[in-house]
Amino acid sequence: MSKPVFLFSTLFFTFFVFAETNVYKISMMGAEIGRSTETWSQANAADGSCELTMHSVSEMSLARGVDSMTIKSDLTLSADCRTFEPKRIKGEISEGGSKIFVEGINRNGTFETSLSKNGNRETSSFQMPKNTAFFGMIFRKLSSETLLKGGKTSIISEESLTESEISYSASKNADGTVSATVIFQGIPIKYTVSGGKVLRSEIQNGLIVYTLESLPEANETRTSGNPDILQNTKLLNKGITVKSPRKAKNTTFQIKNGDFASIPETCFQKKAGENTLVVTSDASKCRNIPAPEDTQSNIIEDSNNTEIIRAAQKIVLGAPNQTEMVNRIAKFVYKHISSKNYNHGNMSAGEVLRKKSGDCTEHSALFAALSRAAGIPTKMVYGAVMNPDGEFFFHNWNEAFADGKWVTIDSTFNIVPSDSSRITLIYGGSDSRSRENVSLSVLRFLNNTEIFVRGFSNEQ
Repeated sequence: MSKPVFLFSTLFFTFFVFAETNVYKISMMGAEIGRSTETWSQANAADGSCELTMHSVSEMSLARGVDSMTIKSDLTLSADCRTFEPKRIKGEISEGGSKIFVEGINRNGTFETSLSKNGNRETSSFQMPKNTAFFGMIFRKLSSETLLKGGKTSIISEESLTESEISYSASKNADGTVSATVIFQGIPIKYTVSGGKVLRSEIQNGLIVYTLESLPEANETRTSGNPDILQNTKLLNKGITVKSPRKAKNTTFQIKNGDFASIPETCFQKKAGENTLVVTSDASKCRNIPAPEDTQSNIIEDSNNTEIIRAAQKIVLGAPNQTEMVNRIAKFVYKHISSKNYNHGNMSAGEVLRKKSGDCTEHSALFAALSRAAGIPTKMVYGAVMNPDGEFFFHNWNEAFADGKWVTIDSTFNIVPSDSSRITLIYGGSDSRSRENVSLSVLRFLNNTEIFVRGFSNEQ
């Protein structure tokens, strides 16, 4: 990867101090799925300043039923090697071959960021709190003594280029290593650390584990692991059976042990007592006003894409009202995506329109972009949907504000309105933080959650 342009002016005025390379095996529930390599270097400039750089390259393949998706990242982070204050970040993240380019730079304490894809660009900036560090450099900054005391600190997420506060606690092991737990947005991440180097990290009871390749345990042969992320993240209905979940119009769920407080109340789901959620497919009486992001284009739901605009105009031509427009768009998306598969990620609606391929996320992104291009406010909805076998899988669908009322749309199943055998966890937004929050909400919901269907009614 070429050096960022910001380094060119100092290229001949630095001298090499050290370099270190660490290779990690990535596994899911014990099955190897990829590798990650971190190369650390440090250089001193003639003016006495010191810069620490980490170049991280990773690749993993996630099995998703009979399909698979490859996730790659290539990022270079630079920070002050004494204070660990972030200086810049540049690189790319790819899911299923669809890339997002990321870039950020510290300008006098203000961190300016840019994410771009297919000519669309999202920019933002924020004032960095004191003692901020890149998340990937946090254990270089925090000594073992600091970790053992516990505390909080500010980090910048390399995925979303946003600032968050983390808390940490630790204990010392007999071999001198430190076992640390970092709480990031409510998600516990466990680490084993030695001398500022991460030896092992784990999230969600072994769902994803990084192990330093030089450790003996990294080379152990395991055959019992299951690398299928769909199977590893599904939840089971422990209540009454719903034989035809796609026909359910009203469903009552009881949710135990999970993050019930974070589940939103919407036009289609309400909390009714302790840990009880009532979901309906009819919100005709709800008059919630659309949010600004329900009409905006972004790098994923790119409703400003000329191909999307032309397609939307053709689909809704002659429709008597917005309700008919919604039905037409849903039908178009269902038929247009002729290759139903789990091979993609991070695809924009424009890419989906051209490739005619994808899963629920691609269906929902294309629907949202087409609907917004037709002037209909539309939400991206992320949650869990139940299949006829009583299994809950994480799913993506839409809500649209048509003719003054909200309606749910599941273009993956070609259902308008959608059924009530589903739980909304979070709405999508128009920026990188909202996309990261979707992943975090899923991980929080997975944490020891039990779901019981307590009652339902089907369409007549």
